[in-house]
Amino acid sequence: MDIDSVTGLIVLRRELDRETQAFYNLTVIASDQGQPALSAVVNFAIFVDDVNDNPPTFPLSGYEVSVSEDEMIGKVLVTVSATDLDSGANARVKYRIISQLPLTSLPMVLVNPTTGQLTLSQQLDYETVKLFEVRVEVSDEGIPSLNTSVLVVIHVLDVNDNPPEFSQAVYSIFVLENIQKDGLIYALNVTDKDQVGFSQGYFILNNTMFAVNKHGILSIRNDTELDRESTPRLTLQVWAVDAETEGLNSTALLDITVLDVNDNNPEFQMQPFSFTTLEGDYTQDAPTVVGHVAATDLDEGENAHITFHLFAEDGVNPFSIQQNGTILANGFMDREIKEKYELLLVASDNGVPQRQNFTYVTISVLDVNDNPPQFTKTQYSANIRVATEKEGVSVLSVSATDRDLANNSLISYSFMNHSDDFWINNLTGEITLTSDLAHITADTVITLTVIATDHGVPQLTSNAPVILYLLVNDTDFGLTFESSSYEFSVLEQEPVTTSVGSVKALTGSIAIRVIYSLKSYTDKFSVNDQGNIMTLVSLDREEQDLYSIIVEAVDSAMPPNSAVTLVTIIVNDTNDNSPVFSTLIQTKRSAPENEDTIDFGIFSAVDQDVGVNALISYSLENHFEGTFHINSSTGRLTTKRALDREMVDSYELKIIATDSGFPKQSASLVLSITVEDVNDNPPVFLQKSFNVTVKENEPPSVILNVTATDKDTGYNAIIHYGLTEATSFYLGELSGHITTLQPLDYENCAQHTIVLKAFNPGDPHFRDTANVTVNVEDVNEEGPRFDRPSYYKILQDNSTAGMMVIDINATDESKGFDEGIYYNLTGGNFEGLFKISSIMGQITLTRDIVKQTTTVQYSLMVTATDSGLPPLSTSVKVSVMIAPINTSFPVFSAVVYQPDALSEKALAGTFVVQISVLYKSPVIYTIISGNEKGYFSIDQFSGIIRTTKNLTVEEFPILFIVQAIDVSETNIYSQTSVQVTVIDENDFPPVFPSSLLEATLQENSTSTQIIQLKAQDNDTGRNGFLTYGILSGDRQKFRIDEATGILYSTVPVDYEEGPTKYQVVIYAEDNGIPEKKRGYCTIIINIIDINDCQPVFDPVNTLSVTENAPVGFIVGKVTATDKDEGDNAFVLYNLIGGGGNIFEIDEVHGNIKVKNSPDYEALNRYILTVNACNNKSAPFYQANTTVTVVVADINDNAPEFTEDSYFAAINMTNPVAAHVITVKATDKDQGENALIEYYILPDVSFSQFFLIEDINEGKIITIGNLSKPGEMPLRIIAKDRGSPPLNSTALIMLNVLDNRPFVPQFNQTDISTAVMEDTGAAHLVYTFAVTEALGRQIDYKIVSGNERAHFILDTKSGQLKTAINLNYEEISQYTITVEANESPSSVTRVQYSGLFSQNMARLTILVQDVNEKPAFLNSSYSVRILNSVPYKFPVVKVQATDPDSGDNGFLLYSLVNHQTSEFDIDENTGQIYTVSVTGKIGSFPLQVEAADQGGKGLTTQATVDVTIDPSSNDNIVVLVLSQKINIVERNIPELKRVLEEKLEWTVYIIDVLSKIVDRRVRESTDVTHVKIVAVDQTAQAIPAEHVKRKCKEQEMAIQTELEKIFGTSVSVAVEEIPVDSMPSELIATIILSILLGCTLIAFVTYIFVNGKRNAKLQLLVKEHNEINRNIGNPYAADSDASSQNLRKQDDNDAQVMEVKDVKNINKNNDEKEILVEKQKCDDRDILLLDVKNEHEENVAPKETTEPNNVAPQLTTEAVTKQTCFLTETNDGPAFSLTPDPTMCNNGKGLKGIRFSEVAIILEPKTEQNDPDLDILAALTEREDEGPHISTL
Repeated sequence: MDIDSVTGLIVLRRELDRETQAFYNLTVIASDQGQPALSAVVNFAIFVDDVNDNPPTFPLSGYEVSVSEDEMIGKVLVTVSATDLDSGANARVKYRIISQLPLTSLPMVLVNPTTGQLTLSQQLDYETVKLFEVRVEVSDEGIPSLNTSVLVVIHVLDVNDNPPEFSQAVYSIFVLENIQKDGLIYALNVTDKDQVGFSQGYFILNNTMFAVNKHGILSIRNDTELDRESTPRLTLQVWAVDAETEGLNSTALLDITVLDVNDNNPEFQMQPFSFTTLEGDYTQDAPTVVGHVAATDLDEGENAHITFHLFAEDGVNPFSIQQNGTILANGFMDREIKEKYELLLVASDNGVPQRQNFTYVTISVLDVNDNPPQFTKTQYSANIRVATEKEGVSVLSVSATDRDLANNSLISYSFMNHSDDFWINNLTGEITLTSDLAHITADTVITLTVIATDHGVPQLTSNAPVILYLLVNDTDFGLTFESSSYEFSVLEQEPVTTSVGSVKALTGSIAIRVIYSLKSYTDKFSVNDQGNIMTLVSLDREEQDLYSIIVEAVDSAMPPNSAVTLVTIIVNDTNDNSPVFSTLIQTKRSAPENEDTIDFGIFSAVDQDVGVNALISYSLENHFEGTFHINSSTGRLTTKRALDREMVDSYELKIIATDSGFPKQSASLVLSITVEDVNDNPPVFLQKSFNVTVKENEPPSVILNVTATDKDTGYNAIIHYGLTEATSFYLGELSGHITTLQPLDYENCAQHTIVLKAFNPGDPHFRDTANVTVNVEDVNEEGPRFDRPSYYKILQDNSTAGMMVIDINATDESKGFDEGIYYNLTGGNFEGLFKISSIMGQITLTRDIVKQTTTVQYSLMVTATDSGLPPLSTSVKVSVMIAPINTSFPVFSAVVYQPDALSEKALAGTFVVQISVLYKSPVIYTIISGNEKGYFSIDQFSGIIRTTKNLTVEEFPILFIVQAIDVSETNIYSQTSVQVTVIDENDFPPVFPSSLLEATLQENSTSTQIIQLKAQDNDTGRNGFLTYGILSGDRQKFRIDEATGILYSTVPVDYEEGPTKYQVVIYAEDNGIPEKKRGYCTIIINIIDINDCQPVFDPVNTLSVTENAPVGFIVGKVTATDKDEGDNAFVLYNLIGGGGNIFEIDEVHGNIKVKNSPDYEALNRYILTVNACNNKSAPFYQANTTVTVVVADINDNAPEFTEDSYFAAINMTNPVAAHVITVKATDKDQGENALIEYYILPDVSFSQFFLIEDINEGKIITIGNLSKPGEMPLRIIAKDRGSPPLNSTALIMLNVLDNRPFVPQFNQTDISTAVMEDTGAAHLVYTFAVTEALGRQIDYKIVSGNERAHFILDTKSGQLKTAINLNYEEISQYTITVEANESPSSVTRVQYSGLFSQNMARLTILVQDVNEKPAFLNSSYSVRILNSVPYKFPVVKVQATDPDSGDNGFLLYSLVNHQTSEFDIDENTGQIYTVSVTGKIGSFPLQVEAADQGGKGLTTQATVDVTIDPSSNDNIVVLVLSQKINIVERNIPELKRVLEEKLEWTVYIIDVLSKIVDRRVRESTDVTHVKIVAVDQTAQAIPAEHVKRKCKEQEMAIQTELEKIFGTSVSVAVEEIPVDSMPSELIATIILSILLGCTLIAFVTYIFVNGKRNAKLQLLVKEHNEINRNIGNPYAADSDASSQNLRKQDDNDAQVMEVKDVKNINKNNDEKEILVEKQKCDDRDILLLDVKNEHEENVAPKETTEPNNVAPQLTTEAVTKQTCFLTETNDGPAFSLTPDPTMCNNGKGLKGIRFSEVAIILEPKTEQNDPDLDILAALTEREDEGPHISTL
């Protein structure tokens, strides 16, 4: 407290605290100013009233208590006690629990509100909750009430109330039987919910094998071993006890399974193993079981799973073993090769480690008869002289062997066919004669087949032919080829043994055998004994396309004759070679872009084939939408439009060369084309505008990386970056990095816009621009600033709610008042009297102010928060004084005093500011706060503020509060704020002369000074002391001297490795206080290249150039690169060796060119040494490389003969293939260009007599006799295989010597004669004669045509006679070739083998036929039928043969002396069929006659005995088959056989129908009805019911057999026969009556129209062809329309009209009208009428056999005759329903008939309307089973 010395006013100097001091006893002294001063003293007490300003407090900061979990409810746990320093009601307290953790449904603890005693209200459980936290609050009863809380921690103590728990009730434990003693088996897991758990527990296990320790480890006892085989499983009980004493326990079961280990070997059973098996080839699909082995293993699972293996020591093992021990034979076993197998049998288990056992298995192979006898020769032959050999003479012996054993190897011999002349001994194989061969009159060849049969089961046989030559004529005919030369052709690549052709040498006797052999090319061809030439290898035309082969024939005569002939074999080309591209073609090409057309040259391929096969066309697999084009003929590749590298930078072109052969062959060449870049694209920024945000005050750094792209490549794609104008930013020229040069200031400029450019450094100069907007982000550097350091406001006590107290204003940096600022009352508003607007900062009253008697002061704290990141806050104090009405207060002259800033060097006592107020009374000034440091003092009366000591700048600015108090009324005062700032002397940052500098640094420099930087600072002293440093950049390569600012390089830099430019940001920093300031400078260091790299060559492939390439031709290109730049990288090329005077190099571009055309023959390979030097700047580096250039040969050298001309001598007559001369030529080229072929130039005189034997060797031989003697020029050409081929010629002069023998000549060489057959032997046929013999003896011999020895030629006279009785039917024509030669007695005989054609004659002998008698195949026939069979049921077919041909061999059949109508015969086929046998029983003998010459010639007869057995319709059974009728008809015999086999009766098939109700119908349905009758062995018919029953019993068996026949599924069923509508006898009567009526009507009609029709006959003939075109008749047997088909007979007893192809005739309404009613019918019922005049000449009918499955076709032949109708005949098999169109049966009477249709076509005259010529309609009457009759 204090007292005013003048007024005596006692005022409080600070707040009172009753709790500190509740009573003050003051002594006040009042003294005057007199001398001496007088005074008075008064004592008074001041009592401090209590306010509730102290909350209750606990003596402890927290309480802890422990309680057992089994403690009783209601137990007092702890008592909490709080005290309150206040007094009275303010000191009375009460307790309550405000929280409990963890929460429970009911509180665990209750508190007494008065005493603070905590008691237990719920039962505790340690295992559930171990600790509770209860917060107890104590509050006093003051206003407002104050409270305090304290935390009470309750620890729950555990008691042993939970038994241990096993993790499992039953433990399944697996243990290996070989586990080691004390080995861990299992760890039992036991838990106990109590606090100590199971740490004090133990286990009990009563077992002698296992033990459990206290840790629950289950192990095996030391004295125990496990054996799974004896004890595989145990079940034990184990106890767990949680304490030594009074412990709780639980139990679990241990189910212990002992696992097997592989400790037992497999053991075999029933040893030894020995088996037998039959030999054979047992495939994998059908192996056979040999035997079974067994083994056991005491282990289990895989350890006992036994695997068997069989091994053979010699590796031959045709056996396998299954895993069940079954041994199978699954390979080839041949007892004849190996009889016994000793196999190693290994049994292995699948355990680990694997155990095995082994034994041996013996398998003996038994013999089977698998080897047929083998003859010792493939063919046996012998010559037998007929004149000398007699009966019983041994001819030869055959012999065979058999590799089998026992009976399987015993052999018997026999003939395949019986022989009347020879016999073979079945044991020895000896063949002997059984007659003297007297009947053999001509040379005969007999071929016998001997069969060798073993005695095995089954018997095996083999055959061997035995050829016996029975020789009657021993004449030596010599040996000659049919032709002196042959020419054959064969396709190349045909397989081996392909037949080429045949040659034939003529011997004149069948007994003379010929053997052929080849005299050349025996490695490629062979010839057999028949003269067939075959290939031994697959020929290749490209290797050789022509072969001249000499074939020699040697006969079997003694001594043997020989002959030779020349065979020329031409190998024809096949398309077996694909086109081939040259390997010298460069497949990697480059092409510039933007060129309209580029010619890449010709890409040609060659094909070794010839002709069409070698014609090559070129194409592109992908022409890239027409970009490329290749000439299909030449292979020239060009572009069709300009290339654009930016669209496609490379192409993979596949050029396909395809030949024109079949099948087509092709080859491909992949061409890689790289498009060379042209600078045709500008750089392009990825985006046209960029936005980047940079925080202000950030030091210089990279703020953005911009990138531009250029579609070009290489140098054309190099992009430089720059700024269009100078700014405070730097852009890396190559990097595109944008860097700030100085820190940015948001307040100075919030946004910068810079324009970037990207450009190519080359020409043309393309560029692109982009805008970059740099947004400077404001950094929240300081909090809001209030407009006053503090606020003070006086309110009267009549102020009301809502009244504004004061408006707080704050600003944030450059913003206006309240902008972006949020206000909040953060202190002093305890009573809630005030509130503040968070946005405007206006403080208002929340309620009316209560009347005051004294002043009341409120000290509020207002906090202003800005909206920056992070948000910053500033607080200010607001003092509000509430005074009664009419109270005045001092008023300061300024709300806030802000004197000028003081210097930090200001001295003590320095004037700061003077404070003054406006007030009615004196005031006292005091500094009440903010001057804690004591920097200032104030004069209490004048208000002058001065410094009291030196100022510390770091502690300023300082805001302090000054108060002015009424000296007489201490409750009246005012406050103001004073803010004092101190000026820092460090006002200026360092400044560089320029914010961006450039410097250079030569590469490879070490520790080099780059640049020295110098910054300035306007401050002095430490504020101006600068140091330098690197802010950013490569600090490993650069450093700066802190004091001097010199920038150094620390390591050498490499220009080639890059980068070529560095950006380093340098800062200069002062040593100012309180803040060090920096200045920045960006240094761009450009690295200068030096020439420190040598050129490096790119790899170069071998180059190729064709010889004679033109000068200047570019062979290839070498490229060397230098990593340096500019002049340092400029490379010049030089050819320093290996090129001679042939090649040169472009020194700038590196193109290797032809200087002089290369010559392959001079040198075909060059190794060039190329030098590359960068000689524009020193030092001069260089490099060398070698380039191989291969010169490709072209065909530029023609072959050259070794001699200009050749001379040789040769005879005029020579053997074929006589050697003349061999020529030789050479060619300087190589490969195909040097391969030479020789040819003879053709001419009209001489070249045809010679040929080149081998076109590759030049050997010339003859191919025949020469035409004349003398000199003969022959010109030879030698041609190489180049493209195009070159050739040269040589002349051969031949001296031809005349050595010709005498050669007889026939006057005719082609002769023809005729001889009748049956003239007998020795009949003179022809006499041969030569034109002029010149007195020489001439010998004649048969060269060919008499192989059967049917003729004999007198060698002297030339007479040719028959040797046998000729038979026209055996051979009707002979061609005999006869040769005339001079007799050997007059001249030495030379074999020339058909050299002269004039001494040969060919005789054609025509044998004329003589009519011979026919003969039946059987003289008698016997057959049985039933009397229930229908009309035309086939009985038997008789057949006769006639050796004649033509009319002499045409046979007609008839029944002789046949008076009954039961049977008839088809005169063409010999088929006997029934006419009517109903009711007939017994035997009917028939005599059948066959006559040749159409029935007018010679005849023969046979007997047919037909037995008719009784039967009836009741015995007929109908079977229904699920097959079409035509298929069933084709298999009638097989159907009959199956039925007889299964029913065991004789079965007659009566009829085959499509529909049982209408036998005329032949629809193409899938159902066929078959009528059958069965008879027993006594020929008695079986009742239908018995047959049906047995059919049903055998239904499945019949069905199975029929399925085999028909090849598909077949169903068989028995069907009931519908009852006929009327008896068959009645039907027959009706039919005969109708027939008689039809006959009468026809006769009347004939008389009536006879006169009228005569005039129309010729007209019908003329119009017949037109009718045929309009009438459809697919069954017409004759397509000719002749007058014989339609004519009137002379005797007027018959009128014939034949109309074919009847179908809808409608010609010009005045033509004839035809009415034909066509009905669906069985073609068996079609009436075919074709009556000829009986006096006409008999003509052999045409036989037409149609297949049974052809759809029915209609033939209508309408004929009228008085006395007879012809019956339909059937020349097919039984029940064939295809009609025979040849129905002419001249002169026959009516035998039987069924009508289907009868149509008579009448044609009236068109000129007259004669009613007599009305058309008669054909009426048709239909019955279910009866015939169909058309009535006229």
